[in-house]
Amino acid sequence: MKRRNFLAGVAGTAIGGSALLGSGAFSRVESQRQVSIQVANDANAYLGLKLLDTPNSNNYVDYDEDGHLFINIADQAEGGGQGVNSDSFTYFDGMFELCNQGKAEADISYELPSAPADRAYGDDYTAPDSEYDEQVVTFYYILEGGDDPGSAGDRIMVQEGQEVPLALGECREMGVRTVTKGVDATVDAPLIDGEVVLTANSPEAGQVPDGGGS
Repeated sequence: MKRRNFLAGVAGTAIGGSALLGSGAFSRVESQRQVSIQVANDANAYLGLKLLDTPNSNNYVDYDEDGHLFINIADQAEGGGQGVNSDSFTYFDGMFELCNQGKAEADISYELPSAPADRAYGDDYTAPDSEYDEQVVTFYYILEGGDDPGSAGDRIMVQEGQEVPLALGECREMGVRTVTKGVDATVDAPLIDGEVVLTANSPEAGQVPDGGGS
């Protein structure tokens, strides 16, 4: 069984020196500047993906040999379960923690992989039963109260491509929901199998602070 991976990209940064040039001043300049970019495992990266000490995280989530978080909701050696129920909504609270360990607020979104070829719902992952306009696989976070609308403990669903703001230093407890309405349990194919791409967009990290030079 292939593992269900989260893919966290590492973005390179190019830093160079510049000078105000007069016409015809010179034809070529080469300058060397030191650039150091550290690559961290998922738990310690700027976009932190951390395991939780919960039954769901302990059973279904782990790090691979490269320190990348993966989710595997499949055959369980203990208990004999082989997957989620058909014709059901299933919630897995407390799967992992998503943390902004960067330098500014970030907008977080995700992209699901291509759907398994033998599944009827296609790459939009909409449940086959037309009575349910729901994604077959959806990530959500647990509301902790504060400035967020709603009550503490609410599950807030995040659709594919939807951006969710994550303040600097903030962490959210993430869960996974599956909707198998109209999904054929007799088909020998997983519900989802591939890499989920997480994107953290932080425009403020590149802005000049008030009073800074131009």
